[in-house]
Amino acid sequence: MTEVVYNIPISLFSGYRGKNVIVRSYDPVEMVMGLSDYDLDHLVAVQLLSMTGNVDVLTNWGNGIPIDLLMLHPQTEFPFLYRYAKLLDRHPLRVCIPVVSGFSKAVKVATSLKLFVKLEIGQPDPSLIDEIHRVLNFYIHNPMVALPIEYFHSTFLAMYHSEQSSLWDVQEENPVNIRYVTEDGRETIARRLGTDRAEGNFDTFVADWQSSMIAEKAECYDCRYFRHCGSYFKWPRKTYRCEGVKSLFGTLEEAAQEMQGEITVLTQAQKGVA
Repeated sequence: MTEVVYNIPISLFSGYRGKNVIVRSYDPVEMVMGLSDYDLDHLVAVQLLSMTGNVDVLTNWGNGIPIDLLMLHPQTEFPFLYRYAKLLDRHPLRVCIPVVSGFSKAVKVATSLKLFVKLEIGQPDPSLIDEIHRVLNFYIHNPMVALPIEYFHSTFLAMYHSEQSSLWDVQEENPVNIRYVTEDGRETIARRLGTDRAEGNFDTFVADWQSSMIAEKAECYDCRYFRHCGSYFKWPRKTYRCEGVKSLFGTLEEAAQEMQGEITVLTQAQKGVA
């Protein structure tokens, strides 16, 4: 059975000792002062909810602890990434970037600094699809992209290997695996910008949501990308239209097929030489 990871505010840490936790705070100083060396042994990661904190206190702290940088305003906050890059010698760093107008600049800066990237995509406005496509093509074709940009990376690999995947898992929002704990201690499904918190049976939340989409014969009913999306883009608004995100899946599928073809040709050529 999968052990649940809890994303908790640092103020509630004492109540979750001994469990797998992601601890979040707006202030790096609070993180350093609030967690002992013993506590660090039980951390999955820490999340910084502000880009403007005192980075220097993390320089000699918590060797190897993964750090998530949650960016709220990528159009203006991307220069702060340069301050955090000096932590790479000590910590794996990932920047979570909301898909809002102008987010692509932050993605390019993050990749140039060799940071992992996770796109907080939610239900993107149709006006953003072109910019998302530009970032997707940047991920696929630009050799400077050395580390994953999610959700693109995991979906591409699943398509390449003809495996099933789910954006609920890729985006770390499946409550079977991870729970978000609010400031008042209420457990809910993992963070997604701009949404209300969901309630219900967390062990079956995703399966129940998918079943409802299929039963209603919504777009998911006959969607070729359901095995990689899993009705992710239908939450929380069932009426969300998926034409734009389907085109993104299509680009990923084409890229996976192209690589499959290239690998086949290369394998046959190697056999011919042998």
